[in-house]
Amino acid sequence: MRRAAKPARLHMAASAIVLIAVAFPATAEEPMISDVTGQEAPSRPNINPYDRDIGMTVPLNFNRRVLGEMDVLLTRDDRFIVYSSGFKNLINPLLTEEAQAEIAAILGDRESFSPEDIVNSGIRLEYDPTQLAVMVLRIDPSKRAVESLFQEGKPEEHGVAPESFSAYVNTSVGVSKRHNVSDMQTPSLYLNGAVRLGGVVLEADYQGQETFGTGEYEFNRRYARLVYDDPENFRRWWAGDLDTEIRGRQSYVQMGGIGVARQRQRFESFRNSVLSGNRQVVLQEGSTVRVMRNGVFVREFQLDAGQYDLSNLPLETGSNDIQLEIRDQLGRTETLNYSAYLDAIDLDPGDYEYGAFLGMTSSGTFGSPEYNDGELAFSGYWRKAFENRPALGLGLQASEDIQTLSGQTQFILQNGSRLRLDGALSTNADEGQGFMAALGYDHFVDRGDVYDSWAVALEYTSEDFSSIGNPNAQNPTEWSLQGAYTRRFSPQWMGSLSGAYRVSRNAGLEDSYNVNAYTTYNFTPVWGVQVGVEYADYGLPFASNSEGFGVTFALIWTPRFDRRGEARYNSARNSGSVRFQQSGENRVGALGYSLASTYDDGPATLSAQVDYVGNRFDGALTHSSFGQDFSRVTDQQVTSLSVGSSLAFTGGKFAVGRRIYDSFAVVDAHKSLGGRDVIVGDSLEGGRYNSRSGALGPALANNLSSYVNQSIRYDVIDVPAGYDIGDGIKRVRPAYRSGYVIVAGSDAFVSAMGRLVGQGGIPASLMSGRIFSVDEPDAEPEIFFTNSVGRFAIQKLKPGHNYRVELFTSPAQGFQFKVPEDNEGLLDLQTVSLPMIVTEQ
Repeated sequence: MRRAAKPARLHMAASAIVLIAVAFPATAEEPMISDVTGQEAPSRPNINPYDRDIGMTVPLNFNRRVLGEMDVLLTRDDRFIVYSSGFKNLINPLLTEEAQAEIAAILGDRESFSPEDIVNSGIRLEYDPTQLAVMVLRIDPSKRAVESLFQEGKPEEHGVAPESFSAYVNTSVGVSKRHNVSDMQTPSLYLNGAVRLGGVVLEADYQGQETFGTGEYEFNRRYARLVYDDPENFRRWWAGDLDTEIRGRQSYVQMGGIGVARQRQRFESFRNSVLSGNRQVVLQEGSTVRVMRNGVFVREFQLDAGQYDLSNLPLETGSNDIQLEIRDQLGRTETLNYSAYLDAIDLDPGDYEYGAFLGMTSSGTFGSPEYNDGELAFSGYWRKAFENRPALGLGLQASEDIQTLSGQTQFILQNGSRLRLDGALSTNADEGQGFMAALGYDHFVDRGDVYDSWAVALEYTSEDFSSIGNPNAQNPTEWSLQGAYTRRFSPQWMGSLSGAYRVSRNAGLEDSYNVNAYTTYNFTPVWGVQVGVEYADYGLPFASNSEGFGVTFALIWTPRFDRRGEARYNSARNSGSVRFQQSGENRVGALGYSLASTYDDGPATLSAQVDYVGNRFDGALTHSSFGQDFSRVTDQQVTSLSVGSSLAFTGGKFAVGRRIYDSFAVVDAHKSLGGRDVIVGDSLEGGRYNSRSGALGPALANNLSSYVNQSIRYDVIDVPAGYDIGDGIKRVRPAYRSGYVIVAGSDAFVSAMGRLVGQGGIPASLMSGRIFSVDEPDAEPEIFFTNSVGRFAIQKLKPGHNYRVELFTSPAQGFQFKVPEDNEGLLDLQTVSLPMIVTEQ
């Protein structure tokens, strides 16, 4: 048998081969071929109508599955030859170890084989010219490997790793003017960033602003710490100002020291507001807080800097999800999601997580962390979801005076419901011993587009229960009972009923309770309505509006996914609001704006905000006015302006762009592009982009997330015809606070095109071969092929270099050409004639 040359890939010619196979079918009148014994053998199917061998890359199919692609050769006498290495890589996963060894022994060192060579191994192959694929018709069942019918999805291969060194700094400047006073506020300055070297990250956050009351300007440290990640083991280490993680009934406390945590879900520590525990939110500055439950607005608060108890908000209603939208005075918005469960153990079966933090506690809440007056403390937890018994969580927080041991578990019941237990014991040198316990039940019935959800939670806290975050044992609530039922009647209609009763421990406060029922209905894709009733008694005997019955009505307008208008009124609090918001896109030149007016039983506000996204910065302009009623709504007016930008460095390149929240990429043009601009964006259609290079240097992609595979798309403005900029997309998987460098184009940017013909000017259709660089003999050859009319295209050529094309023909044929030094991108080789006989089809 003549040794077959290794085939070239022929994807572009596939459609032509299908047409040819249909145009020249095997017929019953085709003569029979006799073998050397004189016996007649059936003729082979006409899988190759050309009078020459054709190398191809085709899929290998088995049981309606595509196993992958491999190289084959269709011979001129209608046989097909399979190349061993590619075949074994695809077939081995389906075979037992013994069958794999048998195939390896049959093929030995052979580079290729015919299907008849492996028939005795129990594997039968056939080439299907209509599908341009090799079919595995049969595998001996005794030689099949055990295969799971329900397989888990395989993780995607990791994208390109980042640069070993990267650094960036974000700068934000905000200034406000109160129009009822003559002086303008001293601008506030916010600086945060990170430096990454190898696997170690130094991250820090500082802010300078006038202190409330005194007017003195202070520069405070939010945090400064070292971070080291071990992503293969889902582990992160800290040293410095710790963002202590908590679980169950542990309390949050800021610490300075060392910490380690194992968890699959990576978290983002750069944020303006910290959700501390399951009852509190800490605001570093005055903010507007909007509470959403299952995507439905609940209430809006205008809050000053401080710590706020969330116990009276619907944060423990079982299957509901709570979303807090926090907008500070400079217009910066951040969304925090909060689980309504009692921090249930929601790990995958068999998975576990833990955290351990040791250091000095901070003695203050605001300003720079101070550890001089703190005490040495430990906070840690361990949680595991077992495969055949209830999940378990344990936690320990301890200092010299206070120790708290907590635990949690859950039981998955047969009817799709869950029983949750949560508890903690504490001992305090000053307050004595205490405990708390909670019991929760939830049930979710999924019916596709509709569902039912029930949840009930009962909690008791003793008077002396304390923790390192609550050293004085401040427990105003003794008992609390909460429950909720939600039903989605249809994709357009949902209703909910919830209630809570709290037994107060304070002598000056009475027990409190509330009952709420509401329904939302979208009567068109654009318009929706929400109606609700409530009755509440908050146990405040000296407050005029602490109890009563009320009705809520809201009209919601969402003409587009990025636009929302709403008008709502609540009779219990005699409050209402009107709001319209246009969300800005993440692209250069995008504008976002909002208009709002609120009334809260007297006091009224009017506000407007405009957000702008620039190439090197983003900004927000806000104007708000306040008054004791609408007739005096202009008594106090405040105008605020904030501008943010960043400076990034990695891989020897600097870039200026918008603020970076985790990782980034610097995208530049190769020098051969002559200073042309590069654009980067999630979608580059219609000339839109997220960043662009220019006078201030390369483009900066500022929104990459760590430990997630993602694509960076780029293009070049006014690129020369035929210039090869590369793939135009790069698949990456950033590490924490990491950076990339991407260069559009290269020194091998020329594309050549032409037409190959043989004697008599007949097109050399479906020819294959290799392209060699004469000037760089060590370079890997590229694949060469022609289509059905003899046309070819060659990419990644360097100006001034010589190239040789060698065809897979017998005898060998080929040609050589040179790329001119001054070529800007496209080289037209026109018609290349070779002295070979080509059969015209």
